[in-house]
Amino acid sequence: MLPADDACVAQLAVEKSRRVQAEAALTAAEVRIAALEQQLATTRSAAQRHHHQLVAFARHSRTGLALVDQEGRIEFINESFRELFDLAPEPATAETYPPTPPHTASIADALQASATFGTRGYAQHQSGQTALLGELTLAAGRVIEIDYLVPNQPQAGRLICCREVTEHYQQETQLRTLAYILEQHPNPILRLTSTGEVLYANTAAAPLTHLLTADEQDAARQQLLTLVREALTTEGSHERELALAEQYYLITVLAESTEAYVTLYLTDITARRQAEQELANQRTFYEMVLEQVPAGVAVFDAEHRYLFVNPVLEPDPAVRAWLIGKNNFEACAYRQRPYDIAEQRQNHFLQTLRERQEVTWEETIPHALLGRRRLLRCYRPIMAPDGAVQLIISSGLDITESHQAKMQVAEQRLFMQQLVDTIPSMLCVLNSAENISFSNAAFRNFFQRSPLSSADQHKETPEYKQFVAWNRQVLEQQCVITAELPLPLQGGEIRYFQMDKRPLRQPDGSVSVLTLHTDITDFKRLRQQAERREKQYYDLVYYSQALICTHDLQGTILSVNPAIERLLGAPANRLVGRNLRDALPPEHRADFDAYLNGASQPQPSVMTILTTKGEKRYLHYYTYQVTEAGQESYVVASGYDITPGVRAERALQQAKKEAEENARAKESFLARMSHEIRTPLNGVLGMAALLAKTPLSQTQQEYLTTMEQAGQHLLALVNDVLDMAKITTQHLQLEQAAFDPNVVLQGVRQTLANLAEHKGLRLTTEYLPDSSPAVLGDAYRLRQVLLNLVSNAIKFTEQGTVHLGVAIQQETPQALMLRFWVQDTGIGISQEQQESIFDAFTQASSEISRRFGGTGLGLAISQQLVQHMGGTLALCSAPDQGSTFSFTLTLPWADVLAPTLKQLPANEVVNYEALRGLHVLLAEDNLVNQWIAVVMLEHWGVRVEAVGTGTDALARLQTTHYDAAILDIQMPGLSGVEVATAIRQQPNPAHVAIPLIALTANAFEADLTKYLAAGMSACLTKPFEEAALGQLLIQLTKEQFRASE
Repeated sequence: MLPADDACVAQLAVEKSRRVQAEAALTAAEVRIAALEQQLATTRSAAQRHHHQLVAFARHSRTGLALVDQEGRIEFINESFRELFDLAPEPATAETYPPTPPHTASIADALQASATFGTRGYAQHQSGQTALLGELTLAAGRVIEIDYLVPNQPQAGRLICCREVTEHYQQETQLRTLAYILEQHPNPILRLTSTGEVLYANTAAAPLTHLLTADEQDAARQQLLTLVREALTTEGSHERELALAEQYYLITVLAESTEAYVTLYLTDITARRQAEQELANQRTFYEMVLEQVPAGVAVFDAEHRYLFVNPVLEPDPAVRAWLIGKNNFEACAYRQRPYDIAEQRQNHFLQTLRERQEVTWEETIPHALLGRRRLLRCYRPIMAPDGAVQLIISSGLDITESHQAKMQVAEQRLFMQQLVDTIPSMLCVLNSAENISFSNAAFRNFFQRSPLSSADQHKETPEYKQFVAWNRQVLEQQCVITAELPLPLQGGEIRYFQMDKRPLRQPDGSVSVLTLHTDITDFKRLRQQAERREKQYYDLVYYSQALICTHDLQGTILSVNPAIERLLGAPANRLVGRNLRDALPPEHRADFDAYLNGASQPQPSVMTILTTKGEKRYLHYYTYQVTEAGQESYVVASGYDITPGVRAERALQQAKKEAEENARAKESFLARMSHEIRTPLNGVLGMAALLAKTPLSQTQQEYLTTMEQAGQHLLALVNDVLDMAKITTQHLQLEQAAFDPNVVLQGVRQTLANLAEHKGLRLTTEYLPDSSPAVLGDAYRLRQVLLNLVSNAIKFTEQGTVHLGVAIQQETPQALMLRFWVQDTGIGISQEQQESIFDAFTQASSEISRRFGGTGLGLAISQQLVQHMGGTLALCSAPDQGSTFSFTLTLPWADVLAPTLKQLPANEVVNYEALRGLHVLLAEDNLVNQWIAVVMLEHWGVRVEAVGTGTDALARLQTTHYDAAILDIQMPGLSGVEVATAIRQQPNPAHVAIPLIALTANAFEADLTKYLAAGMSACLTKPFEEAALGQLLIQLTKEQFRASE
């Protein structure tokens, strides 16, 4: 054999070996291709299943859907849309791609105004804005509601949603084919070394070989080389999907264990990847469509578990994601729906599975923001090819507004019926055939009680024949008939009615008769009663003893009753037509206009008139102005003759005037007498006080003591007389100041303790608890009453005990009720004597008066003071068994206790050293009193300047600085009040602030108040105690010193 032949044989053997290897590789590639085709078929089946689900959902949606692109071409319409517009069903051909041929979706023939709709639709399409709830009327008269939706994605086109509420949605138009079967191409096969050198490539792989050499495809080359190296270094097969030359391949790598190269089997999976992407795009597209549908949509499986939820049903994306896979009860519990709603939905779901047809119902659910909402729910089954229920599509449409509108219409209809039924008048409508088409409750009730209810007899009655004649007249003449007629009841009672018949045109053009019967039986009876009452009123006015007349607004008399005729002495025909002014006395006629002006005010008044005999009579009258629409107003005047009463009242007024003049004279006399008595009494007691400071023998001391006692007794008598005068002339004024009742009782005890001890009596006192707060009242007058009672008890008790006490009777948040009492073991008082014991100037007996003395004013004054303070002085006594005087006062609580000068203890020691060095002006015209006061003041170390007239006092005060000034009220020249007024008006602050003490013999409270108002700082009543003057000077000068600091 030639060497060449050996080489050829060797070459053939090599080629044969390579061929065997290639065939083995081809066989393995074909097996892999078959596996990939099986996988592609599985993927395509899943894509078709999802496609059919979406197609079934859109096809069976009750909403008509149409989708157009931006150029207006129809890409999709469903069967519900075709049914709504009476379009021919889409041919049962293979699924095609949009757009839909225009001639198959023309709705112009189904419209009443296709041109207007076309113009409007074009304008909406060009505007690119969403338009909801548009209305479209079809030629057949149906109304379609259209939502023109513009999705957010520009490539999505326009979505048109149509709903017709009376028909079910038809199946949707077939969806276009989700995927196209790609053409089969031979699979590329490559053999590469670890460096990327191509050892072998078949024809299908030719387009890929340049990837291993082209620089611009370096990334793809690196991916292939990485795959090759992994296969060479690791055992087993390796698969990877790569994008090469704008195609997707599944690359399977087999490494040769004995060679440094690998074989790559490339399966083109571009079609599968495109199908998956297209399926995802279509799913996104249909979900976008469903999200734009203005109704809540959900898809359930056969186990009532959520497969899909659109945003209208649940706006929250997180909740929508949570709902997928959950059942109805879980979803309702999570969304806080009532359990009965979940149970109702479950029952309708089971009904849909059982009946395999659509189920519709209405339900009401709570809404957090919108309140309770009414929804129209629908479950529509989607059947599998084997007849089983595969899916159930749920839709919910919010019909709250329409439901409320229906309810309002029903309520309005019921309201109108109830309103008509509440009309007491009978109302009915009769058509031209004499049949009642409408009536209210009053008519029906009366008709049942009337003989007219008998169908066999009522047509023969005169009433029915009259009705028929009137009805025909109304229909023929189109007129209104009003008449009054009686109608009988079954019991024989006759009722009277005011009838009104008039034509009533119905909406269909026919004319009926509207009849209204108003029962006037009671009105007729009331009119008869009114006539009887009118006669009664006439008799009342005619026979009344009261004076009654009427006149117009100018005073012209319109009518009078006989009582006025008798009073004036003239008959009615002479009085009617005259003016009331003529009946008035000439001096009162000027007031007649005021009477007319006040006639409209129903206020009683009095007028004077003249009788025909010239006698004046006084009338107490009352006027009332009567005003009626369309009538002239007039005045009704009524009254009675009060002439005897007026004359008696005038006599009483004259007597009262004389009594008041006597009281004023008495008061003036008492004031003069008080001044005339107190002024010399001040000298007597003052001289006695000065004399007491000199050395005296025992006999002289006894004489002086007797003189002081007589002076004090005289002063007490004067005080009692003045207090009684104040009470009887209503000049008594009570203070309202805070005080402690215990302090008052303590002061009374301290004042009279020596007197009781001197008689050998035991004086005991019972106080309130220490924690008792202050009250409001007149502590001075309370002390005066208790002093009188205790003094009397000591006076009329020879041996034993006098007990003074106070206790809480009742306590409220506003006041404290206190009981005060004075109990003694004295002589007692008989029952007969008790009846007059509180009378003024009265004592129990003349023997007691001779034995114990006194004026008999103490108890009378005490009783009056207690009554002025709101209580009553009571007495419980028997002869030889002692007496108990008690009274109860209700005193308001006081916030702060502020004691006054009158509340100071009687035995308080005056620090006269505090007066030393004071410079005081004394103005007193009585030389005795002036001398006594100067001696007292100088004895205390006070530097005194005395003057005798008010003029001198004013001049001294204007030129000299004094620490205080004592001014007598009644002085020659200027009075003390005039001096005080002049000083307080001075511009110099020192003059204005000087303390001024009024020295007066007038003890009336009104006078003291007048002095203080004129500028006096304090008042001192003659005769005054030495200690009182000293204490007053200390108090006022201290206040002046503090004010100047």
